[in-house]
Amino acid sequence: MLNSQNIRVCQVLHGIVGGGSEQVVLNYCSRMRDIHFDLLYQYEPNPQILERFNEAGINCIQIPDKVHHPLKHLWMMYKLFKRGHYDVIHCHLDWFLNSYVCFIAMLAGVKKRIAHHHQAYSVRSLSQAEGPRIRLVSLPNHLIKKLLCFLLRVPCKLFATHWLACGEAAAINGWGKNAVKKGKVTILPNAIDPERFKFSECARREIRKQYGIKDDDFVIGHVGRFYPQKNHNFLIDVFSEVHKQKPNAKLLLLGDGPLQDNIRQKVGSLGLAEAVVFAGLQKDPAPFYSAMDVFVFPSLWEGLPLTLVEAQYSGLPCVVSENVTKEVFVTNFYDQLNCFKSKIWKSSIVCFDSVNRCCEIQSSKYDINVRYCELKKIYGKN
Repeated sequence: MLNSQNIRVCQVLHGIVGGGSEQVVLNYCSRMRDIHFDLLYQYEPNPQILERFNEAGINCIQIPDKVHHPLKHLWMMYKLFKRGHYDVIHCHLDWFLNSYVCFIAMLAGVKKRIAHHHQAYSVRSLSQAEGPRIRLVSLPNHLIKKLLCFLLRVPCKLFATHWLACGEAAAINGWGKNAVKKGKVTILPNAIDPERFKFSECARREIRKQYGIKDDDFVIGHVGRFYPQKNHNFLIDVFSEVHKQKPNAKLLLLGDGPLQDNIRQKVGSLGLAEAVVFAGLQKDPAPFYSAMDVFVFPSLWEGLPLTLVEAQYSGLPCVVSENVTKEVFVTNFYDQLNCFKSKIWKSSIVCFDSVNRCCEIQSSKYDINVRYCELKKIYGKN
C-alpha cells in the first residue's frame, strides 16, 4: 500500500462546466487532501465551477481540445502524463473515449489507469434525442448497438488497469454483463455530502424571495445542463399542462448549455415567461432544492444522476423517466414513468402538491463520508 501523502493522481475530464461527472470528482477528491490531484480538461471552464476545484486544492490544467487541435491535444496530454510522474490516471470521458487517454497514459509509463464509465446509453433513447439519423441504426434486438458497444469496449479493457462505473446500468453498458458478473468492475456510486442537502426553511424563503416566487406557489424543479439527453423540450410541454391546471405553478431550472436559448424561445411562445425561472448554473445548488416542491427528471439516458440523489436527500418527491436506473432511488418518494406523454406526467406531478417532504433515506450507499475510502484504497494499492 502506497503512502497516501506520496500519491499523485491526474483526473481527466472533458471540461469544467457544471456536469455531474465533475461534481463526482470534486466530491471524492475534496475528501482526500493528503493526495496530490491534478485535473486535465479541454474546454473553456465556467469560472464558478473552476473556483470550487481550486478551493478544494485541485490543480486544474487546460489543454488544447481534441476536436479543433487533435495532435496538440494528444501531444500535450502525453507530455503532462510523462512529466507529472503520476501514480494514477483516472479518466471520466463518455462514449468509451477513456480508451485513448488510458493508451497515452500507458505510453507515458503510468502504471495505474482507471477508466470510469458514467453513462448508460441505448439506441432507443438516442433516437428520441437525435431523430431519424440515429433511428436508421435501430435494428431488431439492437444488434448494431450491441456490436458497437462491444467493439468500443475492447480498447478500454486493453489499456485500462481498473474498470469503474457509477452504477450497475452504466457498468453493463460500459464493460458488458460478463465483466460485471465476474466482479471485474468496481461500482463507485455518485456520492454526496448529506448534510449539505438537508431541507432548510431559511434557504427556501431566501431563494423564493430572490427569484420572485411566492410562498404559496407550487414549484417544480429541475437541475441539468441544456443538452438533448436532459429532455428540456418535453419538460416545458409537461409544465405547460401543469400550469393550465395550477396557475400558481412555477418551473425552476438550474443549469446552462447550448439549448438554453431554444428553450427560452419555446417558453415565450407558450406564454410562460413569467412562470419559468432560469436560474443558470449555480456554484452551490444545494439551497435551491429547499425552494422546490417536486423534482422532475425526464432524461432520455443517464448513468446514475447525481442531482436525483441530491433531490432525495432534500426530501423532494421525484417524477422520473424510466431511462433512469432504479438503483438511484434511496426513498419511496418517487414516481417513475415509462412514456413521454405530457398529460400523464402532469397528473403525476400535481399529485405531489401539498405533500409533506420525506427525508427517510433507506440506504447510505450515496454518502460520500462512507464511500470515499473505497476510492482511496484503489489509488493506494501497489
